[in-house]
Amino acid sequence: MTFPVSERQVIRDCRIGEGTKIWNFVNLYECEIGRDCMIGTFVEIQAGVKVGDRTRIQSHSFVCELVTIGSDCFIAHGVMFINDTEPPQPERAKWKPTIIEDGVSIGSNATILPVRIGKGAMIGAGAVVTKDVPPGAVVAGVPARILRYRKA
Repeated sequence: MTFPVSERQVIRDCRIGEGTKIWNFVNLYECEIGRDCMIGTFVEIQAGVKVGDRTRIQSHSFVCELVTIGSDCFIAHGVMFINDTEPPQPERAKWKPTIIEDGVSIGSNATILPVRIGKGAMIGAGAVVTKDVPPGAVVAGVPARILRYRKA
């Protein structure tokens, strides 16, 4: 899908699904965004990122290279993803991926290091996720720890 280039958006070489709403003041480049998503104001999504269908990424969030976000996810305001655990690391081969499975909810101002977050997990606001999160887990804190599991 082609979007008009304006002074309020930088959208370059992206695949964007039908029904997706993209607000102003975003930087999206060389990424793939599914159908019926929402990308909020002041979001940056870098090259190679894949976002599934019906996922919402709220304002002021940063999604770096090597991140995959599933379908039906909610990424709240100001969420930061990190792919470099030893910054500044100019050797891209040393960067690490992050996988967010379907149905995950991430609270405002969470920081997500290179991990796998399992299906249906919930990340509390302000959490710093340094380890993989099992499916259905509710985690919070710095560093994030499992508080309980969501009911199926």
